[in-house]
Amino acid sequence: MNKDEAVKSVIKDAAKRVFSKWGLNKTTMEDIAHEAGKAKSTLYYYFKSKEEIFENLSIDELNIILFKAKAAIKGINSPKDKLKVYIATTFTEIKKTANIYSLIKGEIKGNKTLIDNIRKRFDISEEAIILEILTLGLKYNEFNFLKDIELKKAANVIMEIIRGLEINLFLENEDSEKVDIAIRLVVE
Repeated sequence: MNKDEAVKSVIKDAAKRVFSKWGLNKTTMEDIAHEAGKAKSTLYYYFKSKEEIFENLSIDELNIILFKAKAAIKGINSPKDKLKVYIATTFTEIKKTANIYSLIKGEIKGNKTLIDNIRKRFDISEEAIILEILTLGLKYNEFNFLKDIELKKAANVIMEIIRGLEINLFLENEDSEKVDIAIRLVVE
């Protein structure tokens, strides 16, 4: 890790603590600078705003979720089972993260632009994983209702379903039975 990466890491760690304590809306760049032991100008050198820091933290969290989901499906042979485990792991990890940041959860619920910016940066990796699972499913005749030329679109549809469920199930209610039903509906 070079010097710039180390400073960014210190800033993000401090921001995580401050966001968890005060929320996104009440936190200022000055609060983050104080927590990080840095000058406010140092923060502005690396990040334009507290929202940019929050987006970076969110991307880091989503990358951890993606890593855990990929690890969970690694040893599974059945494409249907892979898809079930991928979706379940993703939901579980997002819920854990949302519970950690329960104060922020309410603040970002109404901020579609912020959610969209964070999500766009994650979509490419997620689509590649789902596309790989669907391609394998077509090869093993588990997703025989799909045509080869439909796979990319199908992966995109699954991502949109997952995204809608994430927002509904985790930002608006906590019904784990609905999560299970949603996963089964998507996969079957």
